[in-house]
This record gives sequence, structure tokens and C-alpha cells, in this order.
Amino acid sequence: MRISVVAPREDSDKCFRLFLPVPLGIAGWSFIWRFLPEQSRMYAPIAKELVRALRQYKRENGSWNLVEVNTTDGTRISIRV
Repeated sequence: MRISVVAPREDSDKCFRLFLPVPLGIAGWSFIWRFLPEQSRMYAPIAKELVRALRQYKRENGSWNLVEVNTTDGTRISIRV
């Protein structure tokens, strides 16, 4: 999964760019769920199955944008799986 943020800078014409690669398999690690809010922990038992299903879907269909946001000030945020 890739998270990218492109935002215009106030002091120049250039843009601030942030690119974060995040492994999809992190959601399947059981110790990660201890640090999430209580409301999210109910999904822990199905996390490994969900990661497996997402990987299979990606193999068959390729990558896709999970979230894509364009704001009025020119900031672009996208999460690509």
C-alpha cells in the first residue's frame, strides 16, 4: 500500500511531497491490534483473512486507489493498494 500527499507550499511555488510505503501484511500481525482503539479490535479475528483476500484480488486485478482526495487549495492525497 502506498500513501502519498502532495501539498502546495505557502512560501514558494513548489509542492511538499510525502510518500509512505506501508506493507499490506501489517494488518495481519496480531500485536498491532493491541495499539488500536477498542472499537477497531473487533476486526482482529478476520484481519488475516482480509489481508489474504486483498492480496489475491490485487494479483488478479492489479492495483487500485482506495482513497483519492483533491482539496480546493491544491492538496492531493491518495492511498493506493
